[in-house]
Amino acid sequence: MVSSVPDALTVSTNEPFYTVKIAGDVLTLSGVDAPIRRLEATDRAIATDTREWTGQDARGKLLVRVARVPCADDMSGAPRDFTATLTVDGHAVSGCGYVGTPAPPPGQAKTPANTIPARFVGRWNRDAAACARPAASIEGVRVTPNELWFHESVGAVRRVVALGPDRLRITADYDGEGERWTATQTLQVSGDRLTIVTDGQPFSRMRCPDRG
Repeated sequence: MVSSVPDALTVSTNEPFYTVKIAGDVLTLSGVDAPIRRLEATDRAIATDTREWTGQDARGKLLVRVARVPCADDMSGAPRDFTATLTVDGHAVSGCGYVGTPAPPPGQAKTPANTIPARFVGRWNRDAAACARPAASIEGVRVTPNELWFHESVGAVRRVVALGPDRLRITADYDGEGERWTATQTLQVSGDRLTIVTDGQPFSRMRCPDRG
């Protein structure tokens, strides 16, 4: 049967924040407070305007249902082509689905391609004391439109995907301590705090005042 829902797409939800990338027989589930899970698709159901995938791993089960019904991100209002429901280990949450790069919220100018938006840019550190003495702290992070600077490494941003008005997924090429590697990370701003999730491990820093 031919379905109007493609067999490869991304589904995202808010509160809790989940992202599921569907490609082939693998469902890749990520979240701010959970490690990345790659579940094998054990069952599928296809109809004219819907698709369902069931994935299984050692931790439990994931059910993804996507319908060809317009959807709006319930935080940003950004339009999406598909309405989705995720059931993660028995807990259901509603969200939206899209193919490729998601559309920005209404009225919001597009950020230049693969550039970190201004609200994420700045110096971030453990607390006010560390902000006041950045040279004495090894826990600070500096975010620019094109780079992430840590104590002993710097990442050159290669790809930026907006997951909401205050949440990004970035891919960066890192160089530090004589090694090079590529990492995909999630950045989220909430008030004066930035949370960065790498390989399912989150850490949070406060925004440092602008030193002028």
